[in-house]
Amino acid sequence: MPIRPEPAPELAKLPIALACMALAIALAGCATSPTTSDAADATAPPPVLRDLANGLPGDYLTPERAEQPSRLHLRVSTDQSAPDPTTLRLIMTQRQLDQPDQPPRRFQWQLQTDPDNSGGLKGHFAPLDETGEVRRHCDLTVSVRRDGISSHTSPTQCHFGSGEQQTGLLKEIAFDGSQLVIGDRLKQLPSGEPVGEDQILRFMRQAGFSGWAGVRDGQTWRSASTFTLQTGAGHITPTDVADMDLGFDVGITHYEMSRDNRIKLRMTVTDTETGEIIGESWADADAEAVGLALPDLQIGLERIQ
Repeated sequence: MPIRPEPAPELAKLPIALACMALAIALAGCATSPTTSDAADATAPPPVLRDLANGLPGDYLTPERAEQPSRLHLRVSTDQSAPDPTTLRLIMTQRQLDQPDQPPRRFQWQLQTDPDNSGGLKGHFAPLDETGEVRRHCDLTVSVRRDGISSHTSPTQCHFGSGEQQTGLLKEIAFDGSQLVIGDRLKQLPSGEPVGEDQILRFMRQAGFSGWAGVRDGQTWRSASTFTLQTGAGHITPTDVADMDLGFDVGITHYEMSRDNRIKLRMTVTDTETGEIIGESWADADAEAVGLALPDLQIGLERIQ
């Protein structure tokens, strides 16, 4: 489905279901601010940019997929070189997890208030070179809604090459509070015919979980000390108060289902010595808790707010 309202862009099949998020009221412009002086207004960022500045930065991962074991890590950080409070400048650093020695790809995503559209935003997207400099950028049309934000380039304005080799780029970036979706489509100019296949990447924000666990030991239970772990960060081995492991490892990750492309939380428990799967549990991507109860093992994870 589209990531922004009709009229839909060419990337209409972009698979994102924008959920209501904590930024909704501010993004919708429904919140009212106390009256301030003109001087204060000049130095304070608009509410929509302030909330995006708080909500966007962080670490994201593409979900696990059975047919695509390689995963991407995306770090979004705030660039403090923005010229004024009406501009939010973000740096997006993308790495392939199974190729740590490869240089990352870095981009600038800039959002700023649009003086020609009251309450609206405009922006630009720019690849960064190895020195972190912008060589050229493409303007973005930005849509702000109750359920998130999306932005896209125009292939006729964002293009490269010349003559019959001229190619336009339709790039879309959408954010719903917990995931970033980045879509690319290349178009031959001036015909508008697609070039190659669309590339659509879904990045889920890494989430932290606090856990408890216990294993049966004869007629009693051995309890693990409280532990924490992050989605997509591998397995950990819970230990008891004597720092002895309980014989199992636990991990949690976002997983994209092949049958319908829905993203779920998947908790996996494996034997520490053999690596064999003891059990697993599934939950919605935004679930606050997930657990597993077996005759000789119990474990529960709760999302850290």
